[in-house]
Order: sequence, then structure tokens, then C-alpha cells
Amino acid sequence: MFSAREQGANEDQLRQIAADGLARMYFRANNSRVHGLGVEFTDVEQLDIEL
Repeated sequence: MFSAREQGANEDQLRQIAADGLARMYFRANNSRVHGLGVEFTDVEQLDIEL
């Protein structure tokens, strides 16, 4: 996501990258369950992520 932002990704693109990452890690368990589940961020004003 940080690389995409540095390369000029817009807010919608960054939001989709975040949604895809959360879907993969939390809902699909790295593609071991819930195949085909769509995750979408809507009406997000702020997201704090700690590494």
C-alpha cells in the first residue's frame, strides 16, 4: 500500500488495496477458507495501522 501511494495511487485504489489485504488475512485465512468472499471499505474516514 505504501509503495502504491508513493507511485501515485488515488484514495479509491488505496482503499481497495487495504480491503484486499484484510480480506486475504482475516476472512480468507490466506485463501484457505471462504473463497470468493468480497470485502469492501465504505465510508471510511480514518484507518490507523500499527506495524
